[in-house]
Amino acid sequence: ALNLNMIRLLHLAMDQIDRHSGTVGCLVMDGAGGKAFCAGGDVQIIREEALAGGSLPADFFMEEYAIVFRLATLFARTGCCQVSLFDGITMGGGVGLGTHGPFRVVTEKTRFAMPEMAIGLFPDVGATFLLSHLKAGASVGRFLGMTGTTITAWDCLRAGVGTHFVPSSSIEKLRELLQSRCTAGVTGAAARQACQAAIEEAAAGARPDASGVVLSDENLAVIERCFSGATVEDIVASLRQEPGDFARETLQKMFQSCSPTSCKVTLAAMRETLKPGVTINSVLQTEYRLSQRFTTRPQPLSDFFEGIRAVLVDKDRKQKWNPSWDRLEEVTEEKVAAFFSPMEANHLRGELILDGELAFSESTRGPFPEVTIKSKL
Repeated sequence: ALNLNMIRLLHLAMDQIDRHSGTVGCLVMDGAGGKAFCAGGDVQIIREEALAGGSLPADFFMEEYAIVFRLATLFARTGCCQVSLFDGITMGGGVGLGTHGPFRVVTEKTRFAMPEMAIGLFPDVGATFLLSHLKAGASVGRFLGMTGTTITAWDCLRAGVGTHFVPSSSIEKLRELLQSRCTAGVTGAAARQACQAAIEEAAAGARPDASGVVLSDENLAVIERCFSGATVEDIVASLRQEPGDFARETLQKMFQSCSPTSCKVTLAAMRETLKPGVTINSVLQTEYRLSQRFTTRPQPLSDFFEGIRAVLVDKDRKQKWNPSWDRLEEVTEEKVAAFFSPMEANHLRGELILDGELAFSESTRGPFPEVTIKSKL
């Protein structure tokens, strides 16, 4: 799981690339251990620290979203292409680290999801923006974000989450090709062309398996009819009217595993990202506000403490949402709007400010603050 120490190490790696801007043309982002690119952030310790009054919720999300911003703007800032290798589980925080760059390679081992609904959180790390701008359409993004559905390589390519398919057995060859072609000084458009050629050579025309896919033509039609709704109530009503198994199973999953509060805030956040002039900067600034309201407040204001309890602490997966789905009307517009309001004056870190391409760089951020740990986990 992604933790604060790993995030700070990533910032130091970004510092090195910034210092050599114009000479480094390719950054390969890969997972260690063989099973996952990244399974998500270490949210259990965030819950424990929030309950104990520690500073980790403020520190973790600010520095995590800042590294997402630096990665998302890496090519424009330095001419360095990020190539992310999703050769395994790619969920939660891993999505933020890997999906905002130009090359997102999926394999037959890819398992992609934003499962935050089940823990009473929201699809963060810039995913409210990413999912709203998928080539498959905003309704597909809302479906993925509001249900936490896991998809594999074929679906990733259709949605636009992934850009290329390479067999897992050829990933090592791809690394070697990238290293040999993206030599010092090959940056910008030349680096993009070199990365593209390397990926195509490693793929050798391979295509992902299309069996058991989620985003079939039939299911996409259901998703467009239902998840284009203006409110969560509209989405639920549309799913109830659909006759097929896919709609029934989707609605059942939402009722069993997804926080009603999280669904409403997520829909509002994703709709905000479609407004003119919205950038990854402003999205991450808004998501930081949301993260603090989700991870530091008890029910009925947020379901995060209960979601983590059910999924990661007791592991009974019997979330008791408050408000529950049969009291969906209690998640009012006013309650949702409060998540988006400016940070309180006494907040430990204040607002996340991402003004300019060098925001949170070595020259602007200052030393990392000492984290106050209070829990015994």
